[in-house]
Amino acid sequence: MILKVKWKDFKNKIEGHKAEGKALVEKYKSSRTENDLENLKEEKQSWESEVIDYVKTSFEPEHRNFGYEFKEKRGFNTGFKLPIAQKIRNTIEALKSEINGLAYYVKSLSISDAIVRIDEIDLEERKNLDTDGRLDLVLSKLYELYDDRKYHSIKWILEGNGVEMKIHGEDWDYGKMLENRGFVDILTTKDTGARLTLEGKYAIEQARKVKVTDYSKISSSDEELKELIKKVLSEIEKLGYGQQIIFDEFDELREDIPNLDKKSFGQLLKAKLYDLVSQKAFDKALASEIFKQFTDQVLPF
Repeated sequence: MILKVKWKDFKNKIEGHKAEGKALVEKYKSSRTENDLENLKEEKQSWESEVIDYVKTSFEPEHRNFGYEFKEKRGFNTGFKLPIAQKIRNTIEALKSEINGLAYYVKSLSISDAIVRIDEIDLEERKNLDTDGRLDLVLSKLYELYDDRKYHSIKWILEGNGVEMKIHGEDWDYGKMLENRGFVDILTTKDTGARLTLEGKYAIEQARKVKVTDYSKISSSDEELKELIKKVLSEIEKLGYGQQIIFDEFDELREDIPNLDKKSFGQLLKAKLYDLVSQKAFDKALASEIFKQFTDQVLPF
């Protein structure tokens, strides 16, 4: 699904529809008669049809599901006959909900590069993102949505940004990985939804300051790296962190040293430290300090 009209024009048109909806709320908020109720229903239905038709036809292929997703399905069947004033209030509340839903829809679209700004991204690059790249993409888009404090579908974020989801439940796996690092809270319904935590927001801001990790200060000597690993493990043990998983991870790292250049070593070290923190083998402060001993840089979380 790709937006056929300019994103700016689409947003402006939706803002116009929202304003029309709010005008209906103002027009009927003090109404009390049967005639007012019928007029409100008629004008609300006309407004809904205009919104649905515009959104549906603005995409290629047409967004045919939008009407079902957009229309408020509020029910007020209490078993009693409601007074006219209450029916009007209920209809107005349903209208308000649709206006809010429209705002949420536009905000969700705003972070979907493959839908609203396909000419500005490299789709092939997005399709070939590795796991790290996909997690970074999810975090960056959740950062843009941080202030609304809502849960957003990880599947929607990835697919709306050109990443194909081929494995069932893959969105849940990504969510759990980020949750284990403390970066997101997740909510699983039909899809896995996520919202950025304050810790996740801080991590992104710190990472953007650093931008690219400089691995140049990692020693070129295999023996020096092995000695540093030995020293780090000794310090960790003195601090009371004696889980076997820590030693296993660093043993694997030590064995891989002859096959790694500086960047590959640094990336593998970073991945292992993230994993050890997520498994609660030690805390983020210690992981960052270990990373600094090898790279002279703080490990971003």
